[in-house]
Amino acid sequence: MIRLVRAELTKLATTRLLYGVAAAMAAFGVLAVVVGATTAGQQGNPSLSADSFAMFVAAPVRHTLLAGAALLLGILGMTGEFRHHTVTQTFLVTPDRGRVVAAKLVAYPLAAIALALTTMVVTAAVAAGWLAAKGITPSLLDARLGRVVGVALLAAGLCGLVGVGVGALVRNQVAALVGTLVWVLVVEGLLMSLLHAPSLGKWLPSAAAKAAITSPGGAQLSRLAGTLLLAGYALALALAGTRLVVRRDIT
Repeated sequence: MIRLVRAELTKLATTRLLYGVAAAMAAFGVLAVVVGATTAGQQGNPSLSADSFAMFVAAPVRHTLLAGAALLLGILGMTGEFRHHTVTQTFLVTPDRGRVVAAKLVAYPLAAIALALTTMVVTAAVAAGWLAAKGITPSLLDARLGRVVGVALLAAGLCGLVGVGVGALVRNQVAALVGTLVWVLVVEGLLMSLLHAPSLGKWLPSAAAKAAITSPGGAQLSRLAGTLLLAGYALALALAGTRLVVRRDIT
């Protein structure tokens, strides 16, 4: 199993997918720092202080972009096998399909965690440099910073797992991507708004991910409840996707 996971990580490292997503997320992190720093103290925004460091690092997490990138990584990683017709060779080398999917279920969440960590490191480096130029020393031992990092890594791993599960269920890359987008924007966004059903909407996948990341409180789920629900969705999709890949014909 370790050999299969290592092979998946090696395969991912030799493609442009991971680097492209990582570059996009790092660019957003840098942009968030620049925008936040240049607008600090204006239009009701708080002035720059040592507390701004955790806020800057949290920007890619708070906007759920890291979670979305992790989901995208998982979907593309799983469906790419079918799109590029490499799945036949993969299963010839390792006939046990369940082990192949299990390796992806381990490798892509790990890659998503690495992506989240890289994004936050780049964002933190730029934020620390900007604050230092303003004579402000950021606190690296801030409890809020630790919470941001922990939440980001956990959410990225779970969303990566969800992505692999969705990819295993749908297999067609375009259908998986479009279907996920339609679900988030139309079903969970527009439809729940039109039906005025927040009590139902908070139990759906993207609402659970948002609760796990932002902990909105109020009528929404708590961070703990959202994390547990997201983990439940990830496990259910992973099991269902693995079962379908094992049982269905690959042609």
